[in-house]
Amino acid sequence: MAQLRHDYEKFQAHNTEVLVMVPNGPKLIERFIQSNDIPYPILTDKGAKTGESYFQVKYFFKLGVPSIFLVDQSGRIAYVYYSSTLISEPDNQKPLAVLAGMQA
Repeated sequence: MAQLRHDYEKFQAHNTEVLVMVPNGPKLIERFIQSNDIPYPILTDKGAKTGESYFQVKYFFKLGVPSIFLVDQSGRIAYVYYSSTLISEPDNQKPLAVLAGMQA
């Protein structure tokens, strides 16, 4: 999910925060944040309990694959990306287009 940092300022320009939720513990997340210079929050959901409670979590998330949520200033989820593998990342252009369309 490190690719998101490249366009982080563009996401913020749309008054949107990037939230990545992964079913890993805080120690692993902290190491990832430090080694990749991540400017956005990565939330831990070890065991996928939060995801099960609040979102329609896909099977892959339970297997340890991250999800990305773009949240606007009102707290509304504007875009969701469920990874299909441990290393797949979204193309930033699609969520940025969705955000631009919301503000048009």
